[in-house]
Amino acid sequence: MGFEREKRWSLAQTKEDAFWQREGVLEPQMERVISRYKPVIERISQRIPHNAVILDVGCGPTCAARLFNSGLKIFMDPLMNSYQKTYSGILPEGQKISCTAEKVPLKDNSSDIVLCVNALDHMIEPGKALVEIRRVLKQDGIFILGLFLHPAFIAVGRRFIEQYLPLFREDAHPYSYTKKSIRDLLRNYFYIQEEIPVYRKKSARIPAIHREDRIFICNKDQV
Repeated sequence: MGFEREKRWSLAQTKEDAFWQREGVLEPQMERVISRYKPVIERISQRIPHNAVILDVGCGPTCAARLFNSGLKIFMDPLMNSYQKTYSGILPEGQKISCTAEKVPLKDNSSDIVLCVNALDHMIEPGKALVEIRRVLKQDGIFILGLFLHPAFIAVGRRFIEQYLPLFREDAHPYSYTKKSIRDLLRNYFYIQEEIPVYRKKSARIPAIHREDRIFICNKDQV
């Protein structure tokens, strides 16, 4: 099972890398991150020390942690080496690490903020990634998770296709979450302080069939 999961993830990473190497994709993706996440990040920025350690897990080339107006930023992604070649001179300042979220090369309780934007559903084992995020997060730290969530019947269909009809699956996203399933997963490791819906397509005739972009602000324990 572990080998198959890693093989599946490797295929997803190949698709992800190809996507980011296409011309003209970074600017609209940056606009999406700024419009949806900047207000939340600016609010949290007011609560953290100037020298806060901010870890951006699965940052992609958008590197959402750049939106924090201060802090020591660490950008981590398994495709970081590729991003540094493709977007040389464009990526923000900060330490760059190429590794998976299931094995973060940082010490315990070393990060004031851990940010993970649109990455958890790309990972090999999301549960292991959350264990690592909890490990490196300080006791009074803040974990910010941004994720696309699907209506329950859509998620069930995607999971069925993922398992039984691989020719029709969405290769870049091995996992599909609903509001309930991600809450259940997060509560194994964190206390959810706040949920913020940041986007849902409003122009559709049937909004209930469309995915939603939602932010979860979490702590290690209830405060």
